[in-house]
Amino acid sequence: MDIITDIATIIGLARDVVLFVLLTVALIVLLIIARKVIGLLNTAKQTAEKAQELMETVSEKIVTPAASNPKAFRALGSVLGFLMGFLRRSRD
Repeated sequence: MDIITDIATIIGLARDVVLFVLLTVALIVLLIIARKVIGLLNTAKQTAEKAQELMETVSEKIVTPAASNPKAFRALGSVLGFLMGFLRRSRD
């Protein structure tokens, strides 16, 4: 009976060691995945900031002058519309 208790103790210790190793591996994998996700989030944040800067520049250089001088852009739109209509008629 004593040998059965010893075998059960050894099996229990082996099970505990295997469980500890698996938990350690799972923790390492989780840390690696978290690091990759944080890197992706930082890249997305930088991309969003660059897009915002681009939109501010476009707004500064194009939208603001267009809003301040609507007659010139209305005339430009009329000329472009005329040219587009002329080009469409020549294709038909």
